[in-house]
Amino acid sequence: MIGEEEIRVFEADGVVCLRGAFEARWMEAARRGIEHNLEHPGPFFRDHTPADSEGRYVFDFWTWRDVPGLRDLVRGSPAGEIAGRLMGARSVTMIMDNWFLREAGATGSAPWHHDEPYFDFEGRMCNVWIPLEAVGADEGLEFLKGSHRWGKVFAPFHFRTHEVFEGVGPDYPAIPDIEAERDRHDFLTFTLEPGDCLVFDLRTLHRASTGARALDRSIRRIALRFGDQDTIFKPRGSWTREISDHLIGLGQAVEGKLDCPLLPQVWQRAAG
Repeated sequence: MIGEEEIRVFEADGVVCLRGAFEARWMEAARRGIEHNLEHPGPFFRDHTPADSEGRYVFDFWTWRDVPGLRDLVRGSPAGEIAGRLMGARSVTMIMDNWFLREAGATGSAPWHHDEPYFDFEGRMCNVWIPLEAVGADEGLEFLKGSHRWGKVFAPFHFRTHEVFEGVGPDYPAIPDIEAERDRHDFLTFTLEPGDCLVFDLRTLHRASTGARALDRSIRRIALRFGDQDTIFKPRGSWTREISDHLIGLGQAVEGKLDCPLLPQVWQRAAG
């Protein structure tokens, strides 16, 4: 599944689409996991539903150890190997499992951002994004092609209010007004079927291609984020303190290699 062309596209564009990457059993495991998790939310369950939205925009993360379907997906599916081969890694650790649900009528969505400043990790990282329903080009993700190579990590902000988190300093510049300068960039969208996935660098700028329009059906997505063997744990600031304190409490050393029960190594390249 991962050949020279897929690696070239991933390196150049910051995102690659893989067709038929996951068998139906993995899609069913993910669906079961989300349903279980909705009935039994974890400590990191989040509701980013705008006040005037008729449908919820919710997600949860770091639930894989408590939810059998998601544990099966993390431990048994090809996601870790896909990430490792695209990144050219010797080994791969999952840094976060994350699911999203946007119900019919939901207007909340992710604006332009990239993933890296929301997480306490530094190194080569990617996101394996798996839709559980068919995705049209106007209801998935839109990417700014090649933006992972800009050499910048932009300011993170609240998805509900779009305000920058308190405590974010000058090391994190504001994201440019991408919509105002669309003619200066190249953009990528994808049509996907269940079993397909997108893999993107954690520095690739992207947004929900639905914008703020109300959805006419419910959609579910899984995001599995991975780091290579050189990725380290490095707390970013006050806006990530809850999750960094959680990892430290589980024994993860600050500025150390990833070594924590919540962050499993899921793939290793065979010797030779």
